[in-house]
Amino acid sequence: MRRKIASTLVAFGIAAAGLTVGAPTASAGEWGCAGNEIDTYSVTYGSTMYGAVHLYYDSSTGKNCAVTVATSAGGYGVAKYMSVMLARCTQTSPSSTCSLDDVKVDADTYKYYAGPVSLSAAGHCISVRGRVTYNGHEAAGSTYGGVHCG
Repeated sequence: MRRKIASTLVAFGIAAAGLTVGAPTASAGEWGCAGNEIDTYSVTYGSTMYGAVHLYYDSSTGKNCAVTVATSAGGYGVAKYMSVMLARCTQTSPSSTCSLDDVKVDADTYKYYAGPVSLSAAGHCISVRGRVTYNGHEAAGSTYGGVHCG
């Protein structure tokens, strides 16, 4: 009986692993950011997710950090144009707009991820944007206005 349960669990684990799409998950340090992940934004073209923007906050330094990571559909491991933008807004409470106060950008040809970019935004909202260009498609994802204010 135990062998049957173990076999079933192994089969389920293999099937579940086959359902995952995208890049491997990583801690903040593996992408070059410090702190804890506070949000993720899909980078899409049509209904296909080409990547994700991972947003981190380090309470010990007060800095936000962002990276854009490609998924397998977005050519993870293949050289392509990618970018990540992290901006401090002048707004101090959530808003549908973000008037830029400071901007950090990393844009180039990468195989896995763009970034990290970081900045301090104490007392302000932030905005992030990511892009992945692969197979002739430009996928994009971002916040809508200023978020994570404080």
